[in-house]
Amino acid sequence: MRALFIATSICLMCIGTTLPITAQAEDKPAKPTLKTVNWPVKFTVKQKQAAVPQQVVKVKQPFYPELNPRVQQIQDALNTNTRANFPNVPLTQALNEIQKQHGINMYVSGSALKELGITADEPVNVSLHGVSLKSALKIILEPLGLAYEIDQEVLKITTQAEVDRHLITRIYPVGILCHSAEEYEAIEKAIGTACRPNIWARRQRLSAQSQVMSTPAPSPFAAPTGMLSSSITAVPQCQALVVNETEEIHEKIVELLTQLRQVRQIQMRAVPETN
Repeated sequence: MRALFIATSICLMCIGTTLPITAQAEDKPAKPTLKTVNWPVKFTVKQKQAAVPQQVVKVKQPFYPELNPRVQQIQDALNTNTRANFPNVPLTQALNEIQKQHGINMYVSGSALKELGITADEPVNVSLHGVSLKSALKIILEPLGLAYEIDQEVLKITTQAEVDRHLITRIYPVGILCHSAEEYEAIEKAIGTACRPNIWARRQRLSAQSQVMSTPAPSPFAAPTGMLSSSITAVPQCQALVVNETEEIHEKIVELLTQLRQVRQIQMRAVPETN
């Protein structure tokens, strides 16, 4: 019996000392287990959709007659940004690269080159990026005495004098801007002041250079020789202007009328509503 009592006591003592330790172990937070994985970790990121390339916005020209699709294509190309990196390359090579880049037909007038005493291999040295095609062409052609115009549905490279002789008649609706004779007169004067002077002065210089020495010099206030038929005529009954001018001046007229319409619309929105 004594041996049994001793054995039982020993067992109870062991149980008593074990229980608190077990409880303390259960109260402690479990030790985190570090899981090993292959490195580098492969994961998938949801990629953002590629940005849609910005397209050229085709704006309907505010005049009549409307441009046909082929001429409109050339106009759109002229207003599109271009890259012109031509380090001392022949003129024809530069124009060929521009033609391929924009997908338009171009033509160089041989008689224009002969008139200016230059060849198609005349060197071009420009490096342009992020400018419109029409600006790039002016930078390339003006030092050579050349210019461009849309003729027979192609972009023609010829002399500035020939471009200045080519007049186009267009009708501009101006009903939102003009309601009286004074307003029509004001807009005609605005076009003459903002769109014509610098270009007419250039035409006079070119005209004077081509005249024979014995021919009297033209008046500085007269229209350039060969340009007497250029005109701006108001037609109030149709709320329109009939303009017979070069493409270059027509471009400036479009810009001016567009800005005037924008100003007019802003003013109309700013007028407080009356009850």
